[in-house]
Amino acid sequence: MASSQLVVSAFLLVLASCLFTSAVAYKVWLFRDSEFRGGHIELSGSGCKGVPSDFNDRTSSVNTHGGCVILYQNSGCTGQSVQVFPGSGAHNNLKKLGFNDRTSSVGNCP
Repeated sequence: MASSQLVVSAFLLVLASCLFTSAVAYKVWLFRDSEFRGGHIELSGSGCKGVPSDFNDRTSSVNTHGGCVILYQNSGCTGQSVQVFPGSGAHNNLKKLGFNDRTSSVGNCP
């Protein structure tokens, strides 16, 4: 009996870990041009991600896929930032947020 309880407990821990990870993970597409045009890249996961050099300071619109991300001006998720989430507006044109061509890293929302 103790063995089956251990298996169930382990399963529940793994399940809880997966649920927690997906809750803080993000997926964002960064577009070179406004209105979701031009080339784009995808960043996903959790924690701070640096923008590849060919997209650094070249993002004009973002698709957060219904989630929330923070765009940072500097690498390492430092410097000025803007939080982008459903309903925040200006996904299609970061110039409206004063953040056109300024994104160097991306991170989770709190």
